[in-house]
Amino acid sequence: MTGNDLMKIAFDLCGYTQADGTVPSDTEDLKLRAVSLINIVIAENAELDCRLRRTEHSVKPIASLEDFIDCTEIISQSVLPYGLARLFVIGEDDELASGFLRLYNDARERAKTFGKA
Repeated sequence: MTGNDLMKIAFDLCGYTQADGTVPSDTEDLKLRAVSLINIVIAENAELDCRLRRTEHSVKPIASLEDFIDCTEIISQSVLPYGLARLFVIGEDDELASGFLRLYNDARERAKTFGKA
C-alpha cells in the first residue's frame, strides 16, 4: 500500500470522498500534511509491526505519498486507516475523532492476535 492509497482510505472513512470518487478542494491542507501524519501512525505502530514480523524494532517512514508503506498487511489495511482518519479530524470533529480512536485501538488489539489460531 502506498501513502496515496492510505490517504484515500482515510478520506473515505472521514466521508470526504464524493460519489464520483473525487475529494473536495478544501482537503488540500490534509494532502499537504498527509506524509507527516502517515509517518506518525507508522511510528505509533512500529513496535506492533515488528513484533508481528518477529524482527528488531525499527520505524520505516515514507518520504512522499507515492512511497510504499513497509509494514505487515494487517497493520496497513486495518490499523493505519483509522489512525490516519483520526488525525485528519482532530480539532474539526472531536466526537468522530474519538470514535476513530476506539476503532484504531480495537484494530491494534485484533492485530496483536493476527496469525494465532
